[in-house]
Amino acid sequence: METRQLESTPGFVIYDLPGAQHYVGETRLGSRLIPGNATMLLRHITYVFATLEQQRSGASVGLKSDPSDAASAVEALATELVDDFTSGKLSTGPGLRLDAELLAPVLAHDQRNLIGNDDCDGISFNSELIGVGATSAAASLVGGLDGKRIAIEGFGPAGLGIAREAAAAGAIIVRVATAKGCANGQLDPVALAEAWLADGEMCVATLSGNGEPAKPWTVWKDDVDVLFCGSKPAAMSGDGASTAGATPVIAFSAAAVSSKALAVLRAAGTPVAADFVAAVGPALGWWADPALTHDDLRAATADTVNAVMSETASHDDGPFMAACYRAEAFLTTWQDELPFGRPLG
Repeated sequence: METRQLESTPGFVIYDLPGAQHYVGETRLGSRLIPGNATMLLRHITYVFATLEQQRSGASVGLKSDPSDAASAVEALATELVDDFTSGKLSTGPGLRLDAELLAPVLAHDQRNLIGNDDCDGISFNSELIGVGATSAAASLVGGLDGKRIAIEGFGPAGLGIAREAAAAGAIIVRVATAKGCANGQLDPVALAEAWLADGEMCVATLSGNGEPAKPWTVWKDDVDVLFCGSKPAAMSGDGASTAGATPVIAFSAAAVSSKALAVLRAAGTPVAADFVAAVGPALGWWADPALTHDDLRAATADTVNAVMSETASHDDGPFMAACYRAEAFLTTWQDELPFGRPLG
């Protein structure tokens, strides 16, 4: 892993693997950013690429500025790294405290196919693809989603994508959680969308009849057939894993399962689908033929996840570790050493 300090503005760029064809990752903003805190964010992307057998790598840009100085910091970044951005060597997108409007001077140089930015009923197509991938992973572990009860931790755009795909497959959504709380009941995807688009993370209060939502951690119960998690790195902690019982867990964002949680779940024989498998959809679109349609990429996402899960789901060490072994086997074909640490919170 290489960290390069920016010269034109306080900040840094982290490149995970040497010699990659392209580097991809978020740009984050904050005066107290620490390079080490981004490690699992970029490692997640590296393992996504390895899952797809692409010689590409995760990266992360950190702008160590206050939000009031965001515009000038982004302008400096766009100028200093213009060659990397225009050549396609480095591609980035909005992360912590940045949106597409603020990051526009950098995004103007993005060489990727941006079909993933298309709007799909209030969420991006990328979020829809994560929904396709996550539900495909879940279906492979529980024999299809028809009639299955599910819970979604980290409900947001990607969570809404999961809810829509799961409901279309016949699943019953009984619980969703954000940082503001947890809503329970048989939840309709249309009502979920309306609440999220209107109230963001406070949607759990709306979905609870404008009453007091349950505490966020109550999402971790073993009374469902599938648990999806993806609010942040280490969203599922060891404590959360201990209450999940034997319920299959599907991670859908970077390092959403902590190393302690994975150990607890493995000891219980609970299958865990890796975040870098469930979330391959957006990466499939980044260098896709412009002629490919939304339906083409949806199908490619489902086919890719199903193929990986078919190969890894019954491994003695569980699907998460099997997916790591699979990704690492590809990495050894073009890297002298494996990166230190797997995508775990």
